[in-house]
Amino acid sequence: MKHGRSRDRRLRLMVLVAAVVTAVSGYAAGVTLLRTTDDRDTATGTELVSTGEGEGGAAGGRAVRISADGRHLVFQSRAELPSATPLFANSSGDRWRVYGRDRTTGAVTLLSDPRFDATDPQTSADGRVVTYRRGAALPEDRGGTGTVVVDRSVSGASALDRPGNVRATDLTTAPGPVPASFPALCDRDCGPRLSGDGSTVVYPSVLSPVSPDLVVSAAAGSATPRTIGGDMIDVNALAGRPGGFAPDDRPFDVTVSTRAAAHAGTDADLTGRPGVQGRQSGAFRTGTKKCGASGTCRTTLTFDPARCADRPVHWDRLDTRGATSSGRSSITLLARCAGNVPPPACGPGPDAGRLAELPLRRGEFSSSIKSDTSSDSVSGRRVDVGPVEPGRPFLVMVPARGLTGRVALSTQDCAAVRLVEPGPELRERAARAGAADPTPIAAGAVLDGSDSGTLYFLVDPAARPTGEAAADPAFAARTYAARVVLSPAGAATPASDGFSVTVRAVRQVVEMRRDAKPGAGFAPGPATLVSLVKGRDASGSRTVDGSRPAVSDDGRTVVFTAHGLDPDAPPADAVVAARFADDGRHLSSTTVSGDTSDGSTADSPEVSSDGRTIVFVRRSDPAAPGEAAQVLVTDERGRGTRTLSTAASGAPGNADSTRPALSPDGRVVAFASSATNLDDASESRTGLQLFVRATGSRGSAVRLTGLGKAEYVGPYAAALDAGGSAVAFTTAESLAGDDGNERPDAYVRTVAGRLSLEPAALDFGTFAARSATGAGLPVRIVNTGPGPITVKSVEAGAPFSYRGACAGTTIRAGETCTAVVSFAPRAAGRHTGTLRVEAATAPAAGLKAELGLTARVEEPGRPGGEDGGGASEDPSSAPSPDPSADPSSDASSDPSADPSAEPPPGSTTAATLNITPTVAQPGRVLRVQGGGFAPNARVSLTWGATGPVQEAVATSEGTLTAYVPVAHQQGMGPASITASDESGRLLAYAAFLVESADG
Repeated sequence: MKHGRSRDRRLRLMVLVAAVVTAVSGYAAGVTLLRTTDDRDTATGTELVSTGEGEGGAAGGRAVRISADGRHLVFQSRAELPSATPLFANSSGDRWRVYGRDRTTGAVTLLSDPRFDATDPQTSADGRVVTYRRGAALPEDRGGTGTVVVDRSVSGASALDRPGNVRATDLTTAPGPVPASFPALCDRDCGPRLSGDGSTVVYPSVLSPVSPDLVVSAAAGSATPRTIGGDMIDVNALAGRPGGFAPDDRPFDVTVSTRAAAHAGTDADLTGRPGVQGRQSGAFRTGTKKCGASGTCRTTLTFDPARCADRPVHWDRLDTRGATSSGRSSITLLARCAGNVPPPACGPGPDAGRLAELPLRRGEFSSSIKSDTSSDSVSGRRVDVGPVEPGRPFLVMVPARGLTGRVALSTQDCAAVRLVEPGPELRERAARAGAADPTPIAAGAVLDGSDSGTLYFLVDPAARPTGEAAADPAFAARTYAARVVLSPAGAATPASDGFSVTVRAVRQVVEMRRDAKPGAGFAPGPATLVSLVKGRDASGSRTVDGSRPAVSDDGRTVVFTAHGLDPDAPPADAVVAARFADDGRHLSSTTVSGDTSDGSTADSPEVSSDGRTIVFVRRSDPAAPGEAAQVLVTDERGRGTRTLSTAASGAPGNADSTRPALSPDGRVVAFASSATNLDDASESRTGLQLFVRATGSRGSAVRLTGLGKAEYVGPYAAALDAGGSAVAFTTAESLAGDDGNERPDAYVRTVAGRLSLEPAALDFGTFAARSATGAGLPVRIVNTGPGPITVKSVEAGAPFSYRGACAGTTIRAGETCTAVVSFAPRAAGRHTGTLRVEAATAPAAGLKAELGLTARVEEPGRPGGEDGGGASEDPSSAPSPDPSADPSSDASSDPSADPSAEPPPGSTTAATLNITPTVAQPGRVLRVQGGGFAPNARVSLTWGATGPVQEAVATSEGTLTAYVPVAHQQGMGPASITASDESGRLLAYAAFLVESADG
């Protein structure tokens, strides 16, 4: 046994050395090569991707993706694999790392910074560009995530991963106008997607109410501008009037400066047209905005204290109303008048039971926001609860320690920020979260600076002031604020004038960035919004909430899941296909997943490289018994939608099918399913299973392997190469000898195709006599998928003959190769034969298929022929060809199959026919054009197997033109015209479709 192991090690070493010699010309020194043979099970076509060192090679890995050319893999693993490190030195630690692996050489490269979690990798079609999601350095670092793009050959002229020729770009630092703001908030399919050409990255992000990324500052009179903290301008703090304004005070001017944080070096105005939301005749009004060459714009904002006679607290909102690419910015305005602050006229809030179900955050007083020239904060003390998503309310607790005075609350919007009193259950949670005294504090309470309770704020910016959900999501994407005023209570002096509570109501959207300098390394251009739809009046586009994007190879088509697309319908998800011009302009958006008014929802879209094929998941919402989620396919306009997660009988899966993946050519789909009726397996299964099938075939799905728990799988069940012949996936099953870790690992499996012939048999019918013209009938050699097949041979038994170009042809999933079998009536009687087709498919498996051939020839004057049969059969009953057949596979019969069928001198075997139009109605006239015939040859044009329609004479150049009427009695559906010579030998064939006049 010991000697056997030594021999194995020597063999592995020889393979490794051979791989190094092979790769040395293409890879730089330092690239680590892992085994290229031991990882692969040639019997099943399965390859272990996430490999380490030693006998126990499986290192654990997930989220494996494969390039369209099938050579390059990217995956994430927590293991420190032996690898090249052209960007980052490897380091220990329990972090997700993104690795690239070359399937040809076995080279492994670390592509992410091991100090940060790196997840959701994607690769371009050639493996050159990789993108992934970078996590935060610490779990509590909510703002430290982003999308990273790695160009593995910046020069574009050398092998991948050469030191000095690799560049990583973090898109959070790329130019605006839309920042990748608050990416840590994204919690629905947050990974980026990359176009096949590597030029376009799309990713979910968060749209902030201060987008585009504005730096807002304010100044009173000639004072130095100071940066705004908490996105709220507190006029009292600017004016030094904590006690409030009096009605007889003079109007107070504030200069508000807005500057794009990422100006991108253009003269474009990214800041919109600031104006107050309320009327210009109200307490606040704005002047004309003026912009300088540096990109900084200034607007004069005026507060009129005379309005203090109307009410003691004035709220408004400064919006950038211009048509910026990211919508409006929103900055809250607050001015308080002298005197007591009355309690807000808020209705009753949620009951204690509802409050107990909400998330709880601890609010801390923020440190002062400092500008370059001042240490003072414009807003005074504040609790900034950070950005939140509309529709996701939560509670913020603020301990009262150190606060003195009588509590009064004013709020801009009762439904957005209000003071509440939770019940005992939530108080217990607050105590566990660090509240020294979780007793709730109500308005009017007097604080003495001790641990005398906790203020609880309910934050729900998705609601209208009435408490109802906002119909238009854009309504909620704003900055909201409340103000806690601490006034004197008896002899007690307040610790301060109070503090503000500000919240940015953000929305999850989809953004796109393109390579600004193709060919010179990925240089990200400004981000643009993708999750756009046309309004009902078609006057313009509006932003919608979006996630889970996918992009076509050229970056011009992006599909995504839109949330709450119709403001007037119950919230539901839909799949939208958005199209863009080469310059990034939004052209149109189409909902391709159908109507959601029936209670269904759609998500998880994938798109082909040309943008024409889209798969997605449709499910009932809420889930209904007996109605499982299904995987569907449609085109770019949402037409021709049909279900793919079906059994051989066509019945849909009896359990949920999810997580679809689509091959770049759109021909093969992979998906995860718990359904038990998709194949004929009898063994019991647990967990999700991986199925693949051809999108264009009616055949059943094929199970590849078990996937295990849903958390192992991620948002995509698999990834496929261009033709769907290689499938990359993650599973905890042990599919290779080196995999014994009982953890999820990354694999690649080669997928086989399936061979069939259509129709199942050919009957040429009955010929009146031996001298009658022969006939040719088409046979389709079909690959029902999911992998490709290669036709090895096609043979027809005498007296039938075959000629075609199918032998040696590789047929992809859902494709066909059309052959033509011909029969010339040489002798009376009943004739039978067999068409035999042999093919090969991966992994090195042989396929065979046969169909029977039948024809009858009558003796002159003897109906029924020599076999004594009855009346001749109707030749029109013979099968007709499929109009989708590829004309390039047209061919003539093989003269070697029948020595008597040798072509006359000067004839050709390269004749072709073309029919115009290819779809015609009865009564129309077809134009038949041909070429490649023998000069001046007489050619019989035959409709299917019904006999000659007319004769044509080829020109001296071997071409012909004829006009054939479509008979009114001709049946609807596929039809064909064949060309044969005077001996009845088939020369050429072309298909077309007959349909009714109304289509």
